Amino acid sequence: MIALTLTLMFVILWARPASTQNDDADAALFERYIEALRRIAHVPGISAVILRDGRPVWQRGFGFANVDARVPATPDTLYDIASLTKTFTSTLLLQCVERGTLSLDERIARYSAAIPEPAATVRHVLTHTSQGTPGAAFRYDGDRFAALTSVVDSCHGRPFRQALATSILDRAAMTNSVPGHDLERPTPSLPALFDVAARGRYEGSVKRLTLPYQTAADGSAPAGYPPRDISASAGLLSSVVDLAKYDVAIDTNVFIFRASQELAWTNAVSTTGEALPYGLGWFIQRERGVRLVWHYGQWPQYSALYLKAPDRHLTLILLGNSGGLSEAFPMAGGDVMASPFAKAFVRIFIP
Repeated sequence: MIALTLTLMFVILWARPASTQNDDADAALFERYIEALRRIAHVPGISAVILRDGRPVWQRGFGFANVDARVPATPDTLYDIASLTKTFTSTLLLQCVERGTLSLDERIARYSAAIPEPAATVRHVLTHTSQGTPGAAFRYDGDRFAALTSVVDSCHGRPFRQALATSILDRAAMTNSVPGHDLERPTPSLPALFDVAARGRYEGSVKRLTLPYQTAADGSAPAGYPPRDISASAGLLSSVVDLAKYDVAIDTNVFIFRASQELAWTNAVSTTGEALPYGLGWFIQRERGVRLVWHYGQWPQYSALYLKAPDRHLTLILLGNSGGLSEAFPMAGGDVMASPFAKAFVRIFIP
């Protein structure tokens, strides 16, 4: 039934003439697709923002952050953004490269024992090409990506979450984001990383964290939280309002030089010369001649989609409080168009 419904929706969508730029009309159509897809994918709540030319042109909440209490999802609702955290790790590592405190071609074994291949480098882990013969093939693996936590620790000279806060969150004024759910009730060692004001802000922000849900046979059901700590792979809490600030800071080169950002958005190449679907912490592909850079996030309890068309100065960010934005759609292979949410956005907003 889900597959049939999606098919009918997209027969209608793809029959629609390509849009000219009319953000209000396009957003109204996109809203209808998001709400229908939200129900089909059993996501209790979704928060969304679209940016054009560095300005949010549309932001909305759909459904509920807390179903039983009927608390609506809004653009300010906080979510665990799961693997969207990887894009932040990319930025932190490229900051180190620019400062000369890291070479991406250093062996990862210098920093972590988690990757068994002795020839694997930081670049191999960052591009998901570390398995088997390093550099030979792409295989998305969040657990391996987490080994980059210790690389950030070393090249920034401070723990990952502290580097994330000072080098990205604070610089982009992402005041509602939290570098780890465990900062709600920190262990004795964590408070020393942040001053009193920051700790108070984090504790206050976590109170807006949407409840987690999992897909069930007849919809969705309450679920436990995913791991509360943070690594290079996952664990940042944020909202679409704060991620919009992050997006603007990326595009205005607040964090790293434009050349470094373009390097991150360049497809890795295998040892046999094959262009791979991933760069330095980002997926990259072309759709109808338009470059798309993107990432998805997926826990069973939270999911996310961050999709940019840099040459069109256009961005979509979606956050959800179940796995439904991602779990049924095979994006790990490198095709964002496997997501009906992405497909609707591209068809409506990118003529």
